[in-house]
Amino acid sequence: MFNFPFQQDTPQQAPQASSETRHTTSAPLPWKTAASPQDDAEKRLAAMEQDEPKRRLIRDAKALCKLRKITQATMAEEIGIPRRTLEEWLQFRRMPKAPGVTLIRRWVANYKQKLITCFKKTAIFSIN
Repeated sequence: MFNFPFQQDTPQQAPQASSETRHTTSAPLPWKTAASPQDDAEKRLAAMEQDEPKRRLIRDAKALCKLRKITQATMAEEIGIPRRTLEEWLQFRRMPKAPGVTLIRRWVANYKQKLITCFKKTAIFSIN
Protein backbone atom coordinates (compact mmCIF):
# COMPACT_ATOMS: atom_id res chain seq x y z
CA MET A 1 0.00 0.00 0.00
CA PHE A 2 2.78 2.46 0.90
CA ASN A 3 5.91 2.67 -1.19
CA PHE A 4 8.18 3.70 1.71
CA PRO A 5 9.01 2.11 5.04
CA PHE A 6 7.78 3.63 8.31
CA GLN A 7 10.33 4.49 10.95
CA GLN A 8 8.78 3.33 14.19
CA ASP A 9 11.68 4.03 16.48
CA THR A 10 11.63 7.86 16.11
CA PRO A 11 9.19 9.71 18.38
CA GLN A 12 6.87 12.31 16.89
CA GLN A 13 7.30 15.83 18.24
CA ALA A 14 5.58 19.10 17.53
CA PRO A 15 7.76 21.70 15.83
CA GLN A 16 9.33 24.15 18.26
CA ALA A 17 8.45 27.82 17.81
CA SER A 18 11.49 29.93 17.30
CA SER A 19 12.12 32.85 19.60
CA GLU A 20 11.97 35.20 16.59
CA THR A 21 8.25 34.55 16.02
CA ARG A 22 7.20 35.11 19.62
CA HIS A 23 5.62 38.46 20.36
CA THR A 24 6.80 40.06 23.52
CA THR A 25 5.23 43.23 24.78
CA SER A 26 6.99 45.44 27.23
CA ALA A 27 3.77 47.21 28.23
CA PRO A 28 1.25 45.33 30.35
CA LEU A 29 -2.04 44.39 28.76
CA PRO A 30 -4.96 46.81 29.33
CA TRP A 31 -7.04 44.39 31.36
CA LYS A 32 -4.09 43.64 33.63
CA THR A 33 -3.51 47.25 34.61
CA ALA A 34 -5.85 49.17 36.84
CA ALA A 35 -6.43 52.74 35.71
CA SER A 36 -5.95 55.17 38.51
CA PRO A 37 -8.86 57.45 39.45
CA GLN A 38 -6.72 60.44 38.54
CA ASP A 39 -6.33 59.18 34.96
CA ASP A 40 -10.10 58.69 34.66
CA ALA A 41 -10.74 62.17 36.04
CA GLU A 42 -8.29 63.69 33.56
CA LYS A 43 -10.00 61.90 30.67
CA ARG A 44 -13.43 63.16 31.78
CA LEU A 45 -12.09 66.69 32.21
CA ALA A 46 -10.54 66.64 28.74
CA ALA A 47 -13.83 65.46 27.24
CA MET A 48 -15.75 68.21 29.06
CA GLU A 49 -13.29 70.87 27.88
CA GLN A 50 -13.66 69.62 24.34
CA ASP A 51 -17.47 69.93 24.56
CA GLU A 52 -17.49 73.35 26.26
CA PRO A 53 -18.02 75.43 23.06
CA LYS A 54 -20.99 73.20 22.21
CA ARG A 55 -22.38 73.66 25.72
CA ARG A 56 -22.18 77.45 25.40
CA LEU A 57 -23.91 77.35 22.02
CA ILE A 58 -26.69 75.15 23.41
CA ARG A 59 -27.14 77.50 26.39
CA ASP A 60 -27.45 80.44 23.98
CA ALA A 61 -30.01 78.53 21.92
CA LYS A 62 -32.05 77.69 25.04
CA ALA A 63 -32.02 81.33 26.16
CA LEU A 64 -33.02 82.53 22.71
CA CYS A 65 -35.85 79.99 22.62
CA LYS A 66 -37.07 81.31 25.97
CA LEU A 67 -36.85 84.95 24.84
CA ARG A 68 -38.83 84.19 21.69
CA LYS A 69 -41.36 82.19 23.75
CA ILE A 70 -41.37 79.27 21.36
CA THR A 71 -41.55 75.55 22.07
CA GLN A 72 -38.82 73.02 21.42
CA ALA A 73 -40.98 71.56 18.65
CA THR A 74 -41.13 74.96 16.89
CA MET A 75 -37.41 75.45 17.35
CA ALA A 76 -36.68 71.98 15.95
CA GLU A 77 -38.89 72.68 12.95
CA GLU A 78 -37.10 75.98 12.27
CA ILE A 79 -33.68 74.33 12.55
CA GLY A 80 -34.77 71.34 10.48
CA ILE A 81 -34.06 68.48 12.88
CA PRO A 82 -36.27 66.00 14.76
CA ARG A 83 -37.78 67.32 17.98
CA ARG A 84 -36.41 64.43 20.03
CA THR A 85 -32.86 65.09 18.83
CA LEU A 86 -33.12 68.76 19.78
CA GLU A 87 -34.57 67.80 23.16
CA GLU A 88 -31.60 65.53 23.89
CA TRP A 89 -29.16 68.28 22.88
CA LEU A 90 -30.89 70.91 25.01
CA GLN A 91 -30.89 68.60 28.04
CA PHE A 92 -27.19 67.73 27.50
CA ARG A 93 -27.89 64.01 27.15
CA ARG A 94 -26.13 64.05 23.78
CA MET A 95 -23.78 66.51 22.15
CA PRO A 96 -24.37 67.52 18.54
CA LYS A 97 -21.80 66.57 15.93
CA ALA A 98 -20.41 69.13 13.45
CA PRO A 99 -23.51 69.35 11.17
CA GLY A 100 -25.79 69.82 14.19
CA VAL A 101 -23.52 72.49 15.65
CA THR A 102 -23.58 74.32 12.32
CA LEU A 103 -27.40 74.22 12.18
CA ILE A 104 -27.75 75.52 15.75
CA ARG A 105 -25.10 78.20 15.19
CA ARG A 106 -26.91 79.47 12.08
CA TRP A 107 -30.27 79.47 13.87
CA VAL A 108 -28.86 81.37 16.86
CA ALA A 109 -27.09 83.91 14.64
CA ASN A 110 -30.22 84.48 12.55
CA TYR A 111 -32.64 85.02 15.44
CA LYS A 112 -30.14 86.80 17.66
CA GLN A 113 -29.80 89.50 15.01
CA LYS A 114 -33.59 89.74 14.64
CA LEU A 115 -34.03 90.12 18.41
CA ILE A 116 -31.34 92.81 18.61
CA THR A 117 -33.05 94.73 15.79
CA CYS A 118 -36.42 94.32 17.49
CA PHE A 119 -35.08 95.58 20.85
CA LYS A 120 -33.44 98.57 19.18
CA LYS A 121 -36.74 99.53 17.52
CA THR A 122 -38.71 99.23 20.74
CA ALA A 123 -36.08 101.18 22.66
CA ILE A 124 -36.25 104.03 20.09
CA PHE A 125 -40.07 104.17 20.26
CA SER A 126 -40.15 104.15 24.04
CA ILE A 127 -37.63 107.04 24.28
CA ASN A 128 -39.55 109.35 21.93
